[in-house]
Amino acid sequence: MTDLLAQTLSDTQRQWVPDRRLGVFEVRVATGGRTLVGVTTSRQALSALRTIAVEAGLAVDVALLPAPSVREAPAAIVTAALAPLLPVPGTAAAPVSEALHGETLDVLERREEWLRVRAADGYHAWVHAGYLATGPAEWAEDWAARASARAVSAQLRGDGGQLRLPIGARVVLQHAGRVETADGGIWSVVAGAVRPEREWHAEARFLAAPEWALRWFGGAPYRWGGRTEWGIDCSGLVQATYAVRGSRLPRDSDLQFAAGREVPLSSDGAGYQAGDVLFFAEGGRVAHAALWSGAGRIVHATIARGGVGSDDLFAESSFARRLREGLVAVRRLTA
Repeated sequence: MTDLLAQTLSDTQRQWVPDRRLGVFEVRVATGGRTLVGVTTSRQALSALRTIAVEAGLAVDVALLPAPSVREAPAAIVTAALAPLLPVPGTAAAPVSEALHGETLDVLERREEWLRVRAADGYHAWVHAGYLATGPAEWAEDWAARASARAVSAQLRGDGGQLRLPIGARVVLQHAGRVETADGGIWSVVAGAVRPEREWHAEARFLAAPEWALRWFGGAPYRWGGRTEWGIDCSGLVQATYAVRGSRLPRDSDLQFAAGREVPLSSDGAGYQAGDVLFFAEGGRVAHAALWSGAGRIVHATIARGGVGSDDLFAESSFARRLREGLVAVRRLTA
């Protein structure tokens, strides 16, 4: 591949799929140098690639996702308690996010036992088929309509044994308190709770957002890509806290940075309201998010304290000073 062609492909990717977390652009020149091969989720990118190929005297074998091979089963439902979402297919990769039990995913392609999927928050990743069931879109839509209850650290018991579900997992609430899980199992709730979605949202709104976050996630260990009380990262905590209040947010802190409206920065927190999201930069890029709790305190998930807790942003510790120095924005979200 010539330097000019490599630059042209890079420019095309930046124009049409600028963020690979939110789209797919995997294109290269095949061995022999005569064909552009790969996959993309962008029709505009595919059109541009065809023009580039003509000008370079190349053939094009770039597939538009979703792939035809998944046409009969373009949807997936998480049947495990949670499913790790990976940047590449393979068990050695570190998760970049998670999909919770009962959540639906769009299937984009399949490579043996690995599925490339798009989550409800727009995230593109790979997941092993063992965590999921796949089927037609109508099947997934029916499940999503029926699964209008949410687990709250629920422990279930049934003929098949026991099952723990994380906060926010989706199930079908049946008569006499029994629940149906995404694999069709029928269970009794023996610990924790399962709440109808409307009740779940209403209960959360009785608490300020950071108070809710501390109540249900306080002490949870820090885990990159985590979304549950079993392990969660900073943006996962913000996303989960606003999801229970009925607001959808992107997955990562730099993506959440564009949500809501700007609140002027203040040296003492004046003008901030409980639930405002504070964003902190590292190396010129937003890398951390926290919930303003009031009286100078923030609630966040951070590896520096090992997990979720409340910290004084205006303390004299080196940790607090680093946070203050990195604060670049405060955003107010509607919920």
